[in-house]
Amino acid sequence: MKKGFCYEEETDRFVCRQGEYLGFQKLIYKKSTQNYYRLYSRSKKQCKNCPYFSACATDQGTVRINASPYYPSFYRNGKQVGNSDYLRIMRLRKIWAEGTFAVLKREHKLNKIQKRGLQKAIEECLLSATALNLKRLVKAV
Repeated sequence: MKKGFCYEEETDRFVCRQGEYLGFQKLIYKKSTQNYYRLYSRSKKQCKNCPYFSACATDQGTVRINASPYYPSFYRNGKQVGNSDYLRIMRLRKIWAEGTFAVLKREHKLNKIQKRGLQKAIEECLLSATALNLKRLVKAV
């Protein structure tokens, strides 16, 4: 994020060094990268007399922050990193989810999907996961 701005999770806005707010304006789709981003901005008229205006403003003179569409979730997750529950859950995830996914990629050739289309790709993944679960069930019995 931009230097000198802090994110407020409760109100979904950024606060500058002077205590002014950059509120969430809209979700924008950028065709060149085919990605969405969140736009937080404030008009240049409101920040014109600020001593940090030159550091905050873009070339057009507006004060804006472009963030990932998932920034609020990233922020919440970033606050949890390091506590004991988070570390325990991440350790279990490495064992169960990532291990299972690695087996599917290695033994069921899911590193490259053979079918075309999203629905058929989902079908292929679910079929492979079902096959893996059946193999584990047979081995357990």
